[in-house]
Amino acid sequence: MTISVITITSSLSMFRVQSSLALTDVECEVLVGVNAKQQSKPLADNKIKIYFQSTRVLGIRKNNLISLAKGDWILLLDTDEIPSKELLDEIKDKVTNGPENIHGYEIPYQNYVFEKPVYYGGERYSKVRLFRKKYGTVTPVPIHEEVVVQGKIGKLNGVLRHYSYRNPWQVLVKFTRYAWLIAGEKNKKRESVTVSKLFLYGPHMFWARCIEEDGWRDGWRGVVLAKFFGYMEGMTYWLLLWRSLVQHI
Repeated sequence: MTISVITITSSLSMFRVQSSLALTDVECEVLVGVNAKQQSKPLADNKIKIYFQSTRVLGIRKNNLISLAKGDWILLLDTDEIPSKELLDEIKDKVTNGPENIHGYEIPYQNYVFEKPVYYGGERYSKVRLFRKKYGTVTPVPIHEEVVVQGKIGKLNGVLRHYSYRNPWQVLVKFTRYAWLIAGEKNKKRESVTVSKLFLYGPHMFWARCIEEDGWRDGWRGVVLAKFFGYMEGMTYWLLLWRSLVQHI
């Protein structure tokens, strides 16, 4: 069995070879999708294949790389995700000795906020990231794309360490960009903007993550992260309002 590791990055200068290359007992290749406008020197590693892509839609970019992959299995990794040793061992075992009727595996995430792990506020979840190529695809959306697998899905125990929240400025920029993209998707669906969406959805998101989902148990990091999610939720509808107004000018 062979495995293709797929990742997307804005430029090669930001790309670092993940510990997925520790899959030494399995035939492995790495496919990297890079923004087409980037001019970077290819990495000197015959396991790594660079593809310059013109579209900015993550789901489409990942599907394009999947179609080019030679592996029987696909492992999707973002540049801020690092598999634990336990997870890599599990992946090697499932790819080489796993049951034939399992077509994909959910992988649990361990999220980090400002370099410390968090466990509450909606930050403990699993996603399908490992699947047989012929049975899986990615939803063709620009943000929060998901893997769709035809067939039975198993679950692994080793964690994927996710360093998505590195510092306050990075989170602010990231969530503002997310709000813009989500607003664009809502605008395509002609979703309406109401007073409650503008003024209440943000505070409700903060309350849900911080209080209802116990984000406060992660200390000040959990509270700050909940505030950022509240900001993104509220900003999404202000940007949707702006998009709607611009269309009618």
